Amino acid sequence: MKTKIVALTVLTALCMSLCSCGKVEKSTQTALLLDTIVSVTCYGEGSDEAANAAIDEIKRIEAIFSPYIETSEIYNINHNAHSAPVKSSAEVMSVLKEALRICALTDGAFDITIKPLVDLWNIKAENPSVPSPDAIAEAKSKVDWTKVELSDGTVRLGAEGMMLDLGGAAKGYAADCAVKVIRDHGIKDAILDLGGNVYAMGSSEKGTPWRIGLQDPGGQRGEYFKAEELSDLSCVTSGSYERYFESGGRIYHHIINPKTGYCADEGLISVSVIGKSSFEADMLSTAIFVMGAEKFEKIKDNFDIVKYITVDKTNNWKEY
Repeated sequence: MKTKIVALTVLTALCMSLCSCGKVEKSTQTALLLDTIVSVTCYGEGSDEAANAAIDEIKRIEAIFSPYIETSEIYNINHNAHSAPVKSSAEVMSVLKEALRICALTDGAFDITIKPLVDLWNIKAENPSVPSPDAIAEAKSKVDWTKVELSDGTVRLGAEGMMLDLGGAAKGYAADCAVKVIRDHGIKDAILDLGGNVYAMGSSEKGTPWRIGLQDPGGQRGEYFKAEELSDLSCVTSGSYERYFESGGRIYHHIINPKTGYCADEGLISVSVIGKSSFEADMLSTAIFVMGAEKFEKIKDNFDIVKYITVDKTNNWKEY
């Protein structure tokens, strides 16, 4: 559905090597995965093995859920589930079931069938352009989460040309899975950054909660309008100010409203969601951006989140 912006920064100085001062073992591993730079830093005995295992787990998730890897389950569904149900793993079925729950609760503000519109707009292209109204209408006709049928371990797409895109969910799910792997290795303190999707485990090197900076959409990279202290929580940000193009005096960004087929325009330029589940926070950051905070307030009790923070087009922020 979207590529998360790099809007979160760990303010605690990770560059300070704890190994050198004899305090605690530390390991940082990075990789280019899920269309972003992924960084995992673990603290404690066995941190190197844990960080590497976490990166391997994120690779595994990408291999299953990427719609662009031809051997992935999502690719298989997108290319074969129109004519007949496609057998899928229990893991994929579980993720799709939860994603469809969010689709339903947000009345389609989050929609896992958004791929035809994402492909049409192609914001990542070297020279993106505004599609014609007819082309948008055609792509939009293939977007409808209610036509995704899950039954007896199979997935069926109920409209020709319909395709799944879990870009607004996969990073969150991968973060949660990586956190489980790290904990299974006996590590209590770690920080994971999946390109705007941060999970803070335990405490920082100072023994205090991790401090996460929220990027100021109107400022330079590294300028923050707010800092959050997190422990065993995730913070996920979606924003319109890094992936966009200008045409005819207007700005067109990458977060698309499934109902209109055009860029979401509810007056927001950034949404950050804090919660225990990075998977849920990932999906909700998109949904809030698309539907707006006022509508989301009416349904927020359906979700297990701590808070969310919005920034509007006048660069004013509000915490809910």
